[in-house]
Amino acid sequence: MSPNLKEIYQDNDKKWESLLRISEEAHTTKNIEEFVATIHEILADLVIARNFFICFYEESSDKYFFPYFEDEYDKIETTGVHFDYDESLKLTLYDLSGTLTDYVRRTATPVRFPNEKMNLLYESGEIKLFGSQSTSWLGVPLKLSGNMIGVMAVQSYDSADAYSPKDEELMVFVSDHIARAIDSVRAEQEIRKQHLLVLQQKQAITDSIKYARRIQKAVLPSAPYIKNILSDYFTIYKPKDILSGDFYWVREIEGYKVVVVADSSGHGVPGALMSMLGVTLLNEQFRTFGIRQPGEILGHLRTKVKEILVQEGSISEQKDGLDMAIAIFDQDLKECHFAGANRPLFLFRKKELIAEEETIPYSSLENDKYQLYDIKGDKQPIGVHWEEEKFNTHVIKLQEADSLYIFSDGFVDQYGGKKRKKFKTRNFKKLLLAVQEESMEDQKILLEEAFEEWRGSNEQLDDVCLFGIRVSFP
Repeated sequence: MSPNLKEIYQDNDKKWESLLRISEEAHTTKNIEEFVATIHEILADLVIARNFFICFYEESSDKYFFPYFEDEYDKIETTGVHFDYDESLKLTLYDLSGTLTDYVRRTATPVRFPNEKMNLLYESGEIKLFGSQSTSWLGVPLKLSGNMIGVMAVQSYDSADAYSPKDEELMVFVSDHIARAIDSVRAEQEIRKQHLLVLQQKQAITDSIKYARRIQKAVLPSAPYIKNILSDYFTIYKPKDILSGDFYWVREIEGYKVVVVADSSGHGVPGALMSMLGVTLLNEQFRTFGIRQPGEILGHLRTKVKEILVQEGSISEQKDGLDMAIAIFDQDLKECHFAGANRPLFLFRKKELIAEEETIPYSSLENDKYQLYDIKGDKQPIGVHWEEEKFNTHVIKLQEADSLYIFSDGFVDQYGGKKRKKFKTRNFKKLLLAVQEESMEDQKILLEEAFEEWRGSNEQLDDVCLFGIRVSFP
């Protein structure tokens, strides 16, 4: 092989190796500054590039900005990682009109200086100096889809290092690949920027929702407050999301103890808004009217919800509303007055305390010691309904150590188990029956464990709210 052919092959190998490195860097680099610095390093193996810059044209101002600039004598303010021009960044823009750089961009042709043509332009004043006078300058346009996006240039201050036609050919050869690689990195950087923006926005929303959760929790009665009213109870409160559409409400009014569990339509933010509406209306109802029959209370709440949500019963409107169970305890008469909007009340009683004349309707579920009474609520919500009727009030005579439960549907509707089915009401009744010998505190632990074991790796389907009370008389 002749020396000339060998040299040609070596040059080609060097070119392809450089292109491969540029391509690899374009796919792995994390910001433009690092990438352009790597380009400089790669070019240094191909041409004399101690003095090297890349600049980009900003059309609206007809000026240039530099993402990268290395020079032995001059200093330029660069944009660094802020590669794309953005007025809000207050970048330094340079007027390069009439310079070699501007000439390369305008003519879309590479330029080696000095040469006969450029010498004449320089001597006539058509080309003016920008920065220190170099002895040799080589600039090539950076094109992308036919558009001139900028200029890449090298220069030398040593007359022995003049750039040759071969250097120009090499710079042109790699410039197209560099432009494409820069565009790829810019696109990737923009994707990362947008992704970061989405994450920041998500965090801001999450922070707001978490703050809303603090407000929602503050609205719920605290454990010490409930303890002053009920001697033996437990609550299970498990929102599906950060916020919950379920809530519980406890008050002692005129000597009566009132316990409410409600399930708003939806969960998350919409459910939480409905729950706050429910709490507000309960406070208003009892403050305005005091103690009444729970069926009457549900009727008043329905009227208010329909007024506030402007529900007129049309087919097209949203059927937003509340399911609710209200239990009012009369300690003197040893009675519980209950009404439900799509929610029941479960009462467990020791068989030895069941009177022969007991008339409470009950399910057939029982064991050796306990009988379950399932007191049904009315099949209508607090809100618009296609066939609205009065809510019924059930009066239940209580016995010492009776256990009562009111709850939302989140527990029984949870998917889980080996076949990923709903837990269902019957299994819930069996679970409650199985824990009747335990204290209310231990019941809470066992029920929560049972829920999590059933759910397993499945997503929680809905908000869960359960309130258990064990009756005791002074």
